[in-house]
Amino acid sequence: MARWKLFIAFSLLACNTALADITPFCELWNDFAYFDTNNERKGFSSILGRYEGKAGVYLFDTPIQLYGAYYGTTAQSGDYWDNSIFSGFGIRVKPFQDFPASGWQNEWIRDIKLFGESLSSNYLKGSDSAEAAGLAKQDTRYGIDLWHEWNLDNANENLPWGELWANLSYRKTNFGWEDFKEYVFYFQPKLGKHLGRGIEVYLKGDLTISGKGGPSYSFLNLADYGVGIRFEPWRKMNIDNDFLKKFKMFVEALGVSYLKDRPADPSKNVSSDVRFGIDFSYGR
Repeated sequence: MARWKLFIAFSLLACNTALADITPFCELWNDFAYFDTNNERKGFSSILGRYEGKAGVYLFDTPIQLYGAYYGTTAQSGDYWDNSIFSGFGIRVKPFQDFPASGWQNEWIRDIKLFGESLSSNYLKGSDSAEAAGLAKQDTRYGIDLWHEWNLDNANENLPWGELWANLSYRKTNFGWEDFKEYVFYFQPKLGKHLGRGIEVYLKGDLTISGKGGPSYSFLNLADYGVGIRFEPWRKMNIDNDFLKKFKMFVEALGVSYLKDRPADPSKNVSSDVRFGIDFSYGR
């Protein structure tokens, strides 16, 4: 918990204080939604919260950032994997932040980030079960990350909009029950149409691929795909509070396909999901 308290103090410093010769930054993402299956088991039918944050500073006049980070989930269930916080410190660099983009085809290159992180685990529920399962308490990750949006700020509503989050990382343990030492790749695009007044319909795909195979790692080798509709009430308003700018209410209907092996437990073998909730981010 000492490490968690240190991160909170570091976050407050980075998010609220301008320091001489260094520039602070803060990134937050929060998602709270009802999931029918959560790609986890039939009859999940629960509220699940997912949240993450990074807060830190640029090193002087360079594209290098030092930061504290957390990645968390919380749910009504007592399962430790749905009630966890992984936190620690990292370093990342934006090597192409001054790239001379010529249009939508290559403007995303500026947002590429290379990173390394050292993380530790805490479980809000089921910590005894996590201990008994022999889960790793530390993880080290290296990789590349991208978040980019098209035609959402100052949007031309006659044109489509898009979002893309992609993350490729090598992980030493992945906080699992055995040495992991493999890659995990996330690729999550959305392509949509503006309907006006902050209403947007979209197609989406969530692809997860890992170097680990077998039924025990089916959750790291699957694809969600489907349609959604969302409402962004404050995106187009001229308001000073950027925290509300990317607040969204959404509903999604998705299919689920396993890319390698299916789960050994039939109750965890799902083919679809329905989700609805809220999502908001800041600083990215």
